[in-house]
Amino acid sequence: MTPKRWMLLTIAAACAALPAFGAANDTVTVTVTGELRQPVHFGIDAERLWFFWPERREQLAEMAVGRLKVDFARVAINGVYEREEGVTNVSAYSDVIIPMMKTFRKYNPNLRFFASPRPMKEVYNSKADAKWLADNFKNGNIGMAAYPLWVGGHKRVVKRVYKKVDKDKWARYLADYLNLMGREGLDVAYLDLMNEDQSMWGGDIENVLYVIDRIPTLLDRSVTMPKIVFPSTWSPGDGLKKFLNVPSVAARRGEVLKRIGVVATHNTPDADRNKFDEAGLVAFADAVRAVDPDKELWNTEMHGWVGTRNPSDDILNSIILWRHLAAGFSGIDTWLFFGPWKGAAHPMVYSNRGHGPETTAKYEIFKSVVNDTCGGRYVASASSDDRIVPAVLMKERRMLVSALNTGDGEIAVRVRLPEGMHVSGGVERRLWEASKGDVSPRISHLECVVQDWTSIVPAQSLVHFALTVEK
Repeated sequence: MTPKRWMLLTIAAACAALPAFGAANDTVTVTVTGELRQPVHFGIDAERLWFFWPERREQLAEMAVGRLKVDFARVAINGVYEREEGVTNVSAYSDVIIPMMKTFRKYNPNLRFFASPRPMKEVYNSKADAKWLADNFKNGNIGMAAYPLWVGGHKRVVKRVYKKVDKDKWARYLADYLNLMGREGLDVAYLDLMNEDQSMWGGDIENVLYVIDRIPTLLDRSVTMPKIVFPSTWSPGDGLKKFLNVPSVAARRGEVLKRIGVVATHNTPDADRNKFDEAGLVAFADAVRAVDPDKELWNTEMHGWVGTRNPSDDILNSIILWRHLAAGFSGIDTWLFFGPWKGAAHPMVYSNRGHGPETTAKYEIFKSVVNDTCGGRYVASASSDDRIVPAVLMKERRMLVSALNTGDGEIAVRVRLPEGMHVSGGVERRLWEASKGDVSPRISHLECVVQDWTSIVPAQSLVHFALTVEK
């Protein structure tokens, strides 16, 4: 017997006499296989800044990217900058967006920026611009178009001249944004070409490939070309219908995916766990993986898991995050981050000019995942009962085992590590119990663990086990 094996057996014998995290008749086993799957990257969403208060910039930035050790922050390409061709308004960025980005970098120097075109309907005032909208768009409705009228590629336009995209203007519009950020000392790591509405490229992938090739030729020498994110469809179903299965793409999926840095979708129709289309999510992920198993696959606007004033909803809706990871998604951008003090669906924090910021349970759950394992890998696992939804992530020797109890009664969850792997230094348990209404987890410890442990998880509650492992 090796000295290491003797030591583990001795510890196991000593621990056998110690209590676990409770006991129950109903036991479910979560088996960690040890199989490393996709890398995982997590980001916060600062595309919409309805409730980002400039006078509270330091507090909000520290909470967003200082306290949270995220990889990236999603920021807006603001159509206000050049609403009319050739007429620029620098305040579109200088008033709030650029100061926010610089403050983000202050709290997280390694933070990467992910730029996404913000819907143009937010650029126009429904009353002041009513005549212009009526003259240019059917029923005065610009829809979810993400680019100015002069770039073209609009499906609701009155004048057909704006229906077809001008590829050179499209590329120039994006290159101008990147150059402007570069002059401010802000590099952009990821560039989203779409934001749900796919009318810009009109189903002809050559339009997209042309723009991808054209942008680098228009960049200042000091500006690096970002990874292209595409197509960020409204839903995974649209990812199939309006991207992978479009005739111009379907026959050459492999070639197209090689030209795109990150394949992406939103899941906007998924209002909560009860309306979550898991089958559609898996179908899109499987279709991408069938072409390129290693392709980065992101949800660039994850809906359904919302931050609310009701921690119970935050806990139970977290199943949407765990299912994304199980489906093979490697990047998660949670929409939105900043919210109003009175409360609203989606945000991670609530504040106004005089109150807050105050975190939601969603924020605390996300922080637990991100701060231990962001930039690590998803690890395959299995549950012996569907009531327990597991997720395992690992970064170097740090492991996080998540177990969501979707059932109506408490369950004893037994976690088993793979053969040859053991715990070093004990297990920290972070528990969000729905019936308690706590935003932050209740933390406890089990100091004497070798390879498996058991913990009571109350009904409709979430537990995270954080640990360091050795092999």
